[in-house]
Amino acid sequence: MGRGDLVPRILTRFAVSIRIVGETGYRSAWPVNLSETGACLRLNYPVPVDQEVELHVELSASADVMPMQGRVVWVRPDKINGVYYCGLGFENLDDEHLQQIQNYVAMGGATLLEFLSEFPLFRDFSQEDCAALLRIVTLRELEKREILYEEGTQDVDLQGLFVVQSGLLSIFKGHTPRPERQLAVASPGQIFGEATLVLDQPHSASIMAVNESRLIQINKVGLQLMRKQRPELVLHIMEAAAKALAQRLGRTTKKLFSPVKF
Repeated sequence: MGRGDLVPRILTRFAVSIRIVGETGYRSAWPVNLSETGACLRLNYPVPVDQEVELHVELSASADVMPMQGRVVWVRPDKINGVYYCGLGFENLDDEHLQQIQNYVAMGGATLLEFLSEFPLFRDFSQEDCAALLRIVTLRELEKREILYEEGTQDVDLQGLFVVQSGLLSIFKGHTPRPERQLAVASPGQIFGEATLVLDQPHSASIMAVNESRLIQINKVGLQLMRKQRPELVLHIMEAAAKALAQRLGRTTKKLFSPVKF
């Protein structure tokens, strides 16, 4: 149950608190996504890798609190926003709690599958292909003015193609968002980051959420893990990403070399 598991990870808004085994009280955490094998949480404090933890999870206001056990698999500090992302693997999960999580993920997966099936980039994909995509997507929710990544960085967790599901994002040069540095904005239905999916290079610009935003990421690591299982699907995705990148470069070239009127 680690970072390489190819299972759907659904963006969630459930209530969760966490306690390191041996401590007395629970502390607040913010869920990023959830699967039947584990969860990603956002914390205001660091936790050690391989640390045993206890969780209180409440999937909805009407659901009972589920006491659960887990172990920290990975931790990624977000120095830009001053938080920590923590990947947990569930341990000793009983059948009842497993079924509740599976049902919860299935409902979120159905909504996401509908969105992917109707999105122009995946219009030629079969329903089976779109369902397989659920295994390699990461769903991200950004707060207002939260930085997704900065120009020049190459964090493996943030490589891949991003689809804007809701909100608005500013794409700018440098590390500080200023009007004169803004290159473009990404609104719902638009994509960005396809270059890192196709090419092994750092991010060419910084991304900041103008308001609360929700993104779907086709994760590059997940794509590499799927290469042996579904090579035809991976090729289809790479071709779609390359086409989107070529179109973007074509628009940029047209702007750069358009005739200047005097």
